[in-house]
This record gives sequence, structure tokens and C-alpha cells, in this order.
Amino acid sequence: MRAVMEKGPMSRANIAEAVGLTKSTVSSLVGELMARGLLSDRGQAQVTGAGRPGRLVALSDKTVVGLGLEINVDYLAACVLDLAGGVRVERFLRHENRGVPVQSVLDALGELGRSALDEAEAERLIPVGATIAAPGLIETDGGTLLMAPNLGWSETSLRTEVANRLERPHLYVTVGNEANLAALGELWQGHGREWRDFIHISGEIGVGAAIVVDGELLRSGSGLGGELGHVSIDPDGAECPCGSRGCLERVVGQEALLKRSRLDAEVGTSIGVPDGGVRLLAESAERGDQETLDALAEAGRALGLACGAAVNLLAPNTVVLGGIFAPLFDWLVNPLREELEERAFVARYSDLAIVRSELGASAAVRGAASLILRAVCADPYLVGSSGH
Repeated sequence: MRAVMEKGPMSRANIAEAVGLTKSTVSSLVGELMARGLLSDRGQAQVTGAGRPGRLVALSDKTVVGLGLEINVDYLAACVLDLAGGVRVERFLRHENRGVPVQSVLDALGELGRSALDEAEAERLIPVGATIAAPGLIETDGGTLLMAPNLGWSETSLRTEVANRLERPHLYVTVGNEANLAALGELWQGHGREWRDFIHISGEIGVGAAIVVDGELLRSGSGLGGELGHVSIDPDGAECPCGSRGCLERVVGQEALLKRSRLDAEVGTSIGVPDGGVRLLAESAERGDQETLDALAEAGRALGLACGAAVNLLAPNTVVLGGIFAPLFDWLVNPLREELEERAFVARYSDLAIVRSELGASAAVRGAASLILRAVCADPYLVGSSGH
């Protein structure tokens, strides 16, 4: 399943070669996976030599889907993907989640998720699971959000709470950090397969990061990594909601950028507040406003300072800027590169690319949906015979 997902339609002989099994074993497995509605016949393979051409098999886009859900500071999102990677449903709902009772937010998320599932099921697609992307520290085994400073949330049993609200007892439900899932979205739905080794930095109200090495997300044993926004770059700097001082997001977060630029705008994500701070910053920079240009240059240098150690340690070939950093990319990239070349000597001797996220704000929710489909590839018995 994973070989076909990564390489595209393949003949049984090519699958056998890729996974190291005999052709007869592969034929038997392909037959079973077709019976479960997970693989489909894609016609005759192109003839490249002597012998009878095989038939191509591919992941089916007509049976199984995964649901991704995202909680951000001022919006909620839902995405349904089929096994072939097609987007079947994608919705973003402006929803202020700060200073609002947690149960009210989860009620709205549950309603959004049920609506997306209803639409998928109306097309006779079978949802097998859901992943919830949330900002902050996540205890993945128990599905608990431990702390989300920018939401003001503490211990919340997200998996249990959201699973109950989706009203599908059979669904396999997981929870993940939104920065990690954004990197997986880029890996599986964007250009990440080409990059293989990259650091994905996502900025909204806060700042998160994830590292992909040789096509795999680098995870800690606790699963609590990725909080780049709370790396202290100034021990005497401003207080942060996390309890520390001088955290990166106090310099590069949207609130800090607006204050440094002397711009009066509503702080929010580019989805939650499309006419708010992000747009105003970009328009001000395009006009050449010096205070905004200085603020963005300082932010680029701070990002370079914060991720310089990771570049030296892991030598990725790409740094990806997502979230609000994507529309501000043109003003961040040069200061970021200069800081990396000064602080991270590895960057001077490698072809380190700094690129704009292809998926932008969709990365986390698509990564969440993709994670469920990867679980199906790892264990097709999550889906019964004929897709049930």
C-alpha cells in the first residue's frame, strides 16, 4: 500500500521488486486489498520489453477517506482526503477561539467535522478515521492537549471530546501538533517528497516548526517537540504566555510585527482575519514603509538565529516558510539567509534552499487527513472487506 502511495500506479511485478516479496505473494495481497476497496485496476502497463505486459494497480479514490480537523486561534478547518490524495471536502470557518469556553469551540469543531463526514458519506465514501491538529503541546498517546499558550487552554482530552462529537463510534481518532502535521502536509501533498530533508516553519499568532529527515518526521520520544516559537533568543526580552522571556514569537509573531511597524490592525491568521494584520503588513511593505521593512528584516534575522543550530546539526537541504510567513516571504528570505550563512556554517557549504510553502494555511489540516490514510496503508485491516 505504501509503495503504491509513494510511487503511483505499479504492476504487480514492480510492486514485488519494490517491497521484496514474491510475485505470487504480491498477487494474493493485491487481490485481498482490491476486495477491501483499497486498490483498483488502472489498465494495462506500458510494454517496455519482451513478455506479456502486466496490469497497473493504484490506490482507490472511490472507497476510503480520512478526515483532518484543525483548531487555530481564530478559525476551525476540516478536510476530507481520499486514498489517492484527492481533496473531497475542504472547509475553513472563521471562529474566535481565544477567551471562549473550550466546550463551545469543540462543539463548533464537532459540527464542522460531522458536516464534512456527511458530505463524504453522501458520495458513498467510507471515513475510517480523523486526526485533530492543534497548536501547543500534545501528548499523542493519550490524545491530550497539555498546553496551548495562544489559546489559553490547559489539559484537554481532545481525542475523547472530539470523537464523541463526531458521533461515529467506529472512527479511529488521533491528535497531533499542528506544526508537525503542517510539515507532513508539505511532505505528502506538496513538494516535500522532492526535498526529503527540510525544516518547516509555520507562523500564525505563534510559531511552530517541524523537521523532516529522509522523508520521515523527526519525533521525540515524548512527542512534545517543535515549539520553535518558544526558543529564547533574548533572555532579557519580553515576557511570553509560556512563562519564559524573549521567545522567538515575541519578535516574529504577528502581534510583534504589527507593533514594530506601528500598524493598527486586528491580530489574526490570514484565514480567520483575511483583511487583518497579515494583509496590512504585506501592503505596507509593498509601499516601502521603512518601519515595516525594518520589522520584517528583524524577523528574518531572528528566524535565522533560532533555526541556525538545527541547520548545523541536521544539514537539511530546504527551509520552508508557511502560515503568515508565506505572504511575507519576499521580505523575510534575504535577512533569514544572511543570518543562517553567518551563524550556521553548514549553510555556507551547501545549496540550502529557502522556499515558500506550497500549501500555505491548508498544510496542517491536509497533513492531519493524510496521517489517517497512512495509518490505513500501515494496517489495511482498519478497513473491512469491501471497504466496510
